[in-house]
Amino acid sequence: MLLIAAVLASSCVAVDDWPPATPLEIPVDMDVGDLPPSVRAEPAGPGRWRCEFVFGLDRQAARVAVVGDFNGWNAAANPMSRGGNGRWRAAIEIPSGSYEYKFLVEGTEYLRDPDNPEGDDDGHGGTNSVLRLGALAGLDASGARTGDGRIEVLGLQHDPGAVEFLQVQGDGRALVRLKTLARDVEGVQWCARGRSALPMTRVLRSDRFDHWEASFELGVAGLEYTFVLTDGELRAAAPRVYRVDPDQLIAVDTPDWAKHAIWYQIMPDRFRNGSEANDPDPVRPWRSEWFETSPWETRGGQTFWQFAVFQRLYGGDLQGLIEKLDYLEQLGVNAIYFNPVFQASTPHKYNATSFVHIDEHFGEPGDYARAEAVEDLLDPSTWTWTPSDRLFLDFLAAAKARGMRVIVDGVFNHVGTAHPAFRDVRERGALSPFADWFEIRSFEPFDYAGWAGYGELPVFAKSPTGLASAEVVQHIHDITRRWMDPDGDGDPSDGIDGWRLDVPNEIAMPFWADWRELVKSINPDAYITGEIWQRADAWLDGRHFDAVMNYPFARAAIHWIGDDELKIGPTELDRTLAELRLAYPSEVTYVLQNLVDSHDTDRLVSMLANPDREYDGENRPQDGADYDGARPGRLEYRRARLVALLQMTYVGAPMVYYGDEVGMWGADDPTNRKPMLWKDLEPYEGRRENHVDEEHLAHYRGIIALRRDHAALRVGDFRTLLADDERDLWVFERRLDGERVVVALNASGRAVNLDLAALLGDDANDLESIWGDASDDRRGSARVPAVGGRLWATVERAASE
Repeated sequence: MLLIAAVLASSCVAVDDWPPATPLEIPVDMDVGDLPPSVRAEPAGPGRWRCEFVFGLDRQAARVAVVGDFNGWNAAANPMSRGGNGRWRAAIEIPSGSYEYKFLVEGTEYLRDPDNPEGDDDGHGGTNSVLRLGALAGLDASGARTGDGRIEVLGLQHDPGAVEFLQVQGDGRALVRLKTLARDVEGVQWCARGRSALPMTRVLRSDRFDHWEASFELGVAGLEYTFVLTDGELRAAAPRVYRVDPDQLIAVDTPDWAKHAIWYQIMPDRFRNGSEANDPDPVRPWRSEWFETSPWETRGGQTFWQFAVFQRLYGGDLQGLIEKLDYLEQLGVNAIYFNPVFQASTPHKYNATSFVHIDEHFGEPGDYARAEAVEDLLDPSTWTWTPSDRLFLDFLAAAKARGMRVIVDGVFNHVGTAHPAFRDVRERGALSPFADWFEIRSFEPFDYAGWAGYGELPVFAKSPTGLASAEVVQHIHDITRRWMDPDGDGDPSDGIDGWRLDVPNEIAMPFWADWRELVKSINPDAYITGEIWQRADAWLDGRHFDAVMNYPFARAAIHWIGDDELKIGPTELDRTLAELRLAYPSEVTYVLQNLVDSHDTDRLVSMLANPDREYDGENRPQDGADYDGARPGRLEYRRARLVALLQMTYVGAPMVYYGDEVGMWGADDPTNRKPMLWKDLEPYEGRRENHVDEEHLAHYRGIIALRRDHAALRVGDFRTLLADDERDLWVFERRLDGERVVVALNASGRAVNLDLAALLGDDANDLESIWGDASDDRRGSARVPAVGGRLWATVERAASE
């Protein structure tokens, strides 16, 4: 938890010659700016606005909310009320600035504002509406000039309640940051009452802002501080003084092992069939051609897309996972993220029949029905351990014996229609003891909300603090204890190592804060990561999650390495990733799951073969997208290897989606979920290109070994050395104690020479090549291949040696 209390004081008045400069005045901002007709705003104080959102929905709905950057996309934070004219309204107080937002209908359907033409990519192939409030939103840095003796006060940004601006570092120190309008200020000092002023360093210049930071000792007494800015002849203090209590600042702490994790994501039904005895009926032959249907798949008038391909089961199971632990160990991964493993009817398992038991087709068919017959859903003391459950525990033991950590998908927002609680509500209506568990619109006729509009995924009823039913909360807590400490002896070593949370932003934050406390009480070393697709500051303050799936990293990497018309250069890539690093505590940055694709996107090589699309957009042929689904060419595979090399050398924990390492390709769901390609199962039916790409696999093994061999690549400091847009070359270094690793990545189609001597001076003489062909290196100049990379490392010697 970071920053429990931070109180903003009034404009400072010099007392005992402090602050050491005359404060700047806060301009009165009474002009809200141009707003869409769906938003009205009036001043609510300096730099704040009371906004009323109005939304006209052309159909009946039980609930609507407005969600956006201003409330952490919290589905329960700002519910709307329906007026007599059928229009929905909500009033929210929001600071000046630019925000993205949507309207959330029935807790599942996200809609852009139809009355607001301004939008931005939402990361899912759609569009968020954009709201700009006050003068801050319209600040233009193009007119700012250092040395002119003028400072734009509205450009001064500091919020002691946000981790971006104040965070505990450990060892009794804290990091403080300030934003100023880009090129507007020559220098900044952090000034605290009773202390010497600290100069702040400019660590980043973005499009609109300069980012300044300093590190200071916290001390034990209350802390009162401000900022002193200089520009030309002007020396002035920021217009506000801030007070914080160091005793109430709690450092963000994340599991150390997660900083060293190399993640591998597995969908169990599609990874390996180890036992035919537990195969579902019918089961698709593992080696069958994906785009051909089995006889049973066209019964009832089904077509390939509607919906035969989505219902396929291939028989992947726990025995197959156990048999392939050798493969995973040889690949070099040491952390596994499982898509849902609990009892469910679908291949993806996001429609849980039960959180209590592992799916029977991963272990022993029939054991779930036997268990449900003797168990009380609400009484954990009656829950049994089925053969499938015990086989999962055997898998955990075997994986952990090899040094691997395991987390599973926690899908606590919705279940499937076969869940016993939902079945009971459907049968008994309002008389069911589970009637308050779900978002029921009507008992007669029976109608309910399904996630994203899918009727097979009934959602739990929500409240402003999380879930409406206390029994649901207790049930989820009981499930959490069961899988984190299976034998209940207080030693969690026999349980899972953490959770990946599905659509967690659809449940209000207080639920997750309480749940985190439970998780950490069971295992303080457990890891919690959330599926948040945008920047996730509000979720990573130490009170909710340890990490998120780092989709902003994925977008930036693909736009640099894979795009043509939408391509960004190394300078923009460097700035984008730097802003992301500044947004989170470093403890969080080192454990972010740096993925590039997943079960929710098209495959990496197919992304690269279909450039110039918004990330995860226009990638489903079944929806009419113009998408090339053929096996990509050699260039796309080379680019994929460069992306993977970036993953293995950048800050954060890389995550590989199963099969990427052997060259699997495909459009978005469901084609991204083909059965894993295995060498011992070749030849596959149909297309000859369905085979393990040995060169690709060797590359992944090599770069994973590289990361494992060099701790600096896992937990070392990061510093940019060169961002060369003309040559499409990005060079950075990672440092840890005496170890230094220099990474050069070339996204261009031609080899380039890198003058290490000019870049590093005499230090270049101590570098040794650890990745790439060094045969063409000459006297401090190194050759970086086209669409490729080079790495060098040195161990610095102490001065006394």
